[in-house]
Amino acid sequence: MSKKEEKQVGRVPKAEALKYAIGIFGQNLSCALMMQWFFVFCTDVLYIEGKIIGIVLGIARIWDGVNDPLMGTLIDRHTFKNGDKFRPFLRATPIAIGIIVILLFTDWGFKGDIPKAIYVLILYLMYDMIFTIQDVSMWSMTSVMTDIPEEREQLSQFGRIMAAIGFAFVGIFPTAMDVLKGRGFSVQHIYFGAAVLFGCGGMIISMLSASAKERIHVTEETKTESFKDNLKMLFGNKIVMLVLLGNILNGLSLTVPGAYFFEHSVKASLFGKELGGLTIMTIITGVAYICSGLGMLIVTKFSKKVGGMRNVLIWANVISVVTRVIAFLIGYQGNRIWIVAILFALGSIPGQMFGIARTALWGDSIDYMEWKTSKRAEAITFAAQTFCDKISTALNTVIAGFLLSWLEYDAEAIAAGAAVSAKFQQWIWPLFMVGPAIGAALYIIPLLFINYPQSLKEKVTKDLHDRRLAKGEITE
Repeated sequence: MSKKEEKQVGRVPKAEALKYAIGIFGQNLSCALMMQWFFVFCTDVLYIEGKIIGIVLGIARIWDGVNDPLMGTLIDRHTFKNGDKFRPFLRATPIAIGIIVILLFTDWGFKGDIPKAIYVLILYLMYDMIFTIQDVSMWSMTSVMTDIPEEREQLSQFGRIMAAIGFAFVGIFPTAMDVLKGRGFSVQHIYFGAAVLFGCGGMIISMLSASAKERIHVTEETKTESFKDNLKMLFGNKIVMLVLLGNILNGLSLTVPGAYFFEHSVKASLFGKELGGLTIMTIITGVAYICSGLGMLIVTKFSKKVGGMRNVLIWANVISVVTRVIAFLIGYQGNRIWIVAILFALGSIPGQMFGIARTALWGDSIDYMEWKTSKRAEAITFAAQTFCDKISTALNTVIAGFLLSWLEYDAEAIAAGAAVSAKFQQWIWPLFMVGPAIGAALYIIPLLFINYPQSLKEKVTKDLHDRRLAKGEITE
């Protein structure tokens, strides 16, 4: 092979990487709406009691999290006729997901918490299962688009940046809510419009990720053979297990979604103009997302400075703890909320490196397991990433639901003109600000036991590249 040919092996064209990342942007428009606002929709529009919807969504997310490795195994064991493993799923899943999101954000007029909860549970299970297929396939693509770790990190970095931009777009929703309510639109109709625009529209955009090309096509000798074999590989992957444990521990945060805090407790002025809590929420999260973009742009250089992606994860959590504790001590009353905004912005710089570092670290772990066992299981490994996200989110959701009930939060009474409870006003600030710091501190503990030095990573990369060239597993 000539030097020119060798240089081109595994390289991803910029246009292809851009389409892949734009697809991730679209997926995260839909995902952000579901993650940030569906729980609030259930309490504030459907009027389901906090602990009931917390249990319902917690059950759905735990089950789907447990189901993720099964789906990952099915994806790993299946190869389409053209040799692809993931791209066809990226074409098939988005429309179904978009339709389900619209149905979930529709109030059908069911009476009583139980019928509403059953409807939500059934549709949410459908949503989560189909979304898992898309999400596992989408992030698994980073491990087959190229065999070069640095380029894989760049793809992950670019993808995470676009994911953050997608989340940032949905960040305008609180301000839109304030403005549209002021113009007479019902909250129910506002949520439905958001479901069409972000939920379904985002999924249509996500289909662009299917433009990416799979360049690593494993031979039968390299494929795993059974679900048991896949699980054995997964549980033998120490890096994945430790990160997974950290993510689950992070789910123990004693907190509630920020929308409750901002809508019912925050008022401040900016340039002499009085602003509502949801508008302030938009400003704070918007500034944080802008600052997080800086962190994502420098994550590769920062990783080299601090000694690898594991240390990026540790630093991100440490800074989160420190900034939240300082913000809590300062307080939020009046214009002090703008000092909190500055601390949020500072904490977001390393915080948004988190997803990039974790994806890159897990990609390295897949290479390491292939180097050790000659077996490769991308889908089940990235399914484990989705699994730990959902278990963590499930724990957060159940805890948030019970906390809202404990805080005596009654959205229907508030809509009729009642004030929030005294207990709510007393505890919402520490729960919102300090609760996540507890989870971040717990996350750090398992990370301290990860040991994958740069020297070993370089040896693994070189050995695998030589093996793949010999087997003809690398294509242009």
